[in-house]
Amino acid sequence: MILPLTERMNARNPGLHKEEDQAFQFLNSAYPAYTARFFECRAEARKGILLKLANSIIRENIDDLYSGAIPMDGENSYLGRTIFEGGDSPLEKDRTYLLVQKQGNKILFPVLNRSAFRFVEVDVPLLVEGRGVRPVSSASELVFLLFKKEDYPNRDTFVLELNNGTANLALALTFHEEWKQAVRTEAANLEVETSIDYVLEKGEDAHLFFEQLVVEGHHLHPGAKTKIGLTYEDTFRYSPEFHQTFPIRLAAVKNTLVLSTGTTFESSFPETAEAGKKELKDRGYVEDSYTILPVHPWQFEHAIPEIYQKEIEDEEVILLSSRPMGAEATSSFRTVAPKRKEAPVLKLAVNSQMTSTVRSISTQTAMNSTVFSKMMEEIKDREPHLHSFVPLNEWGGAAFRSEERLKSRNLTMLIRESLHPHLEEGEVAVAGMSLYAQSPISGLTILHELVQEFETKHHLSRTEAAKEFFCHYIQKVLPGYMTMMVKYGVALEGHLQNSLPVFKNGRLTRFFFRDWGGARVYAERLRNQGISPKFAADSVSVTNDRSQVHNKLYYTVFQNHLGEIIRQLVTYSGLPEETFWMEVKRVVKEELDRLSLVDDLAVQVAEDRTFLFQPTVMHKSLTQMRLSNSKGDAYTEVPNPLA
Repeated sequence: MILPLTERMNARNPGLHKEEDQAFQFLNSAYPAYTARFFECRAEARKGILLKLANSIIRENIDDLYSGAIPMDGENSYLGRTIFEGGDSPLEKDRTYLLVQKQGNKILFPVLNRSAFRFVEVDVPLLVEGRGVRPVSSASELVFLLFKKEDYPNRDTFVLELNNGTANLALALTFHEEWKQAVRTEAANLEVETSIDYVLEKGEDAHLFFEQLVVEGHHLHPGAKTKIGLTYEDTFRYSPEFHQTFPIRLAAVKNTLVLSTGTTFESSFPETAEAGKKELKDRGYVEDSYTILPVHPWQFEHAIPEIYQKEIEDEEVILLSSRPMGAEATSSFRTVAPKRKEAPVLKLAVNSQMTSTVRSISTQTAMNSTVFSKMMEEIKDREPHLHSFVPLNEWGGAAFRSEERLKSRNLTMLIRESLHPHLEEGEVAVAGMSLYAQSPISGLTILHELVQEFETKHHLSRTEAAKEFFCHYIQKVLPGYMTMMVKYGVALEGHLQNSLPVFKNGRLTRFFFRDWGGARVYAERLRNQGISPKFAADSVSVTNDRSQVHNKLYYTVFQNHLGEIIRQLVTYSGLPEETFWMEVKRVVKEELDRLSLVDDLAVQVAEDRTFLFQPTVMHKSLTQMRLSNSKGDAYTEVPNPLA
């Protein structure tokens, strides 16, 4: 009897978990030529998600696994006497390990590197079995080895998320190699040797290159590739790393059921809206009684018909068949760039969990879009020294009017200005998270390409270039974030995913930032400056708790953003990590000293100085939150490199 292909592949690859098998089934049906490569990529994907999880567990010190670990080196006699039952240690002699003992299991975390904020970079954990060790096979196995369900009720759901992310990463890697090869071939024809020069040569045709470059996702989050609720066909169709074009779908909603602010979709995309209006008229509706709203195609097919079933039956929501506008995903699945020159981008609700969050959009976020943007413009007008610190404003928002949370969040959209029209000749905009991604052309990270260019253009040594590049970067970036928080009480969510640095000749020329949904506004400080934006009621962005503002800024800007850039520059230059953090500390002190001279800011400067230079700071506990299914943010204390 000849087994079906799937069973034969499973027989050759035992242990294929359900999510991986579903991804394989999609490939076998739609792209059978890629199935062999999928199995080659599976090991890399499992390792990628496993390492994100292992690093996160240690960094967050869950159940005191870091503080209670026994540090030892491969030569330690304790290993042979106690762990390997008197036998010789099978471990590398010159490697340091952290021994964790939990639930009767002994697990060794091989330490590769240590960085600020207790970032202990580890290799694949090793499970001790008798006199030997074996690698932990996957992220889900590590969870089962360390955590009991009675202690962590969301454990099994978290395991499903990790398995889903592993399969998604394997799928992404399966197609990524062919895309890289196509880019390398084109780069050779264009006679360019870096991704920076490739994008400059391609111009408008490559404006999403860096947005779609990151295959591994968020560099700290173990759920970086999780997409719950999507099939693997959906993931392939709509995720940025697959470089697909898809149609924006349209819904017509009774005018009385639409809340809106600022620029409308109809005025931003008149030809698309007109196609929707024509269809309404052809179907016998009074077109002026309805507002045309854009809908993500996944949402259109899988969420809208169920959530708005009654409204569809009552003809208050009409799903249109018109597909007049194509788009591609940016680095964010739900934020899409229409295929029209210099068009604004659209942020659309998607009722699916990606990483830790269901990506619908609240009414408050939609209604605050223009309020926040106008506030940013007012602050910028008052602070001319921040001319190179530039917001990408949201000039329109709309939401479905309903008291039901599900309905109020799932026919929502934001209109954000595009960066591309702002670019000047010779400038290249790099989506922040792609700085740590590998260039398909040179094989270096994008950050390394930039520093090399800076090094060449300015005739510097590698160490000189790395330090000067970084100093120039933080001089452009930190004053903006500091002024916003200290003077105005506005903590922007400044992680790499929201950052768009613009470079010319390897040097940062301007820094664009985006996405107001995660920002925090300390209302008292804003009022003290005579600014009183009318945010929507119950907005989570507005707080009277100063610690929320402090933690938001510190985690996103200093830990997520600068922490990763510094780790990359240490690898590139060989300079000690402290060299870069001393420069950060210097710029922070300079900004605090400058702001202390402003009338009535002495108290605020003192408060923020105490916070910024305290011995420990709060690190967002991404794994802890998923294990416990925490609804709010959870934090753990980590050492502060600015102390």
